[in-house]
This record gives sequence, structure tokens and C-alpha cells, in this order.
Amino acid sequence: MASAKEVLKRYNEGRRDFRGENLRGQSFKKANLAGADFSEADIRGANFAYANLTGAKFYGAKTGLQR
Repeated sequence: MASAKEVLKRYNEGRRDFRGENLRGQSFKKANLAGADFSEADIRGANFAYANLTGAKFYGAKTGLQR
């Protein structure tokens, strides 16, 4: 599982491809993730409140509450 800190570090280094990543329960509150691709990622329980998700992709992402 990738931590929010690691994802944000990679994003800031220019990476936008996070397809298939396990991001369950991670907090991206107020983060800038514009243009990121989270397709097929497991984002159950992840917090994207107030995040900039302009142009972000979530095709086939696993969503919902974390169990």
C-alpha cells in the first residue's frame, strides 16, 4: 500500500500515473492532484476533501467505505 505522503512526493516529482495503486484509507485532504490517474486504484476510505482533482481519472476505481 502506498502512503499519501509517498503518492504526494511522486506527484510533486511529476508522476501522474497511480493506476492500480492501493490507497485505502489514505488522506489527500487539500492536496493538489490535478491530472492524476487513479484508474483501477483502491481508494476505499480515502479522503479527497477539498483536494484539487481537476482532470483526475478514476475509471474503474474501487470506491466506498473501508471495511
